[in-house]
Amino acid sequence: MTDIPDRSPLIPSLKVPDVETAVAFYAGILGFEPTGRWEAAGELVWAEMTRGKARLWFFRDAQDPLDKPALTGFLYIFVDDVDAEAARLKDKVKTVWGPEDMEYGLREFGFEDLNGYRLVFAKDI
Repeated sequence: MTDIPDRSPLIPSLKVPDVETAVAFYAGILGFEPTGRWEAAGELVWAEMTRGKARLWFFRDAQDPLDKPALTGFLYIFVDDVDAEAARLKDKVKTVWGPEDMEYGLREFGFEDLNGYRLVFAKDI
């Protein structure tokens, strides 16, 4: 396996019904930066979004239409200030919990994105 400089060792690749809408949400609401894209027949079908060291890929699979995205876990993104992020997002996302200090040493704010994927902004305490 060849190492690619600055490539995160793990990149979640999330299936979404509309890649352009996901990119707009993650850039405009969550503060991610678009860092890669691929179009087919003039339509955005894959995109990479980056925030600090966190990296996500979004894709649309025309061969397998998506009813509702599903992920049984949470995507943790470590940030400098959980409370500031929660205050900024409180009217823009569905809050799942927090912000609160967890007994295992993290301050967390759990929320859902526009497709129902669950994310957590976290910081060590």
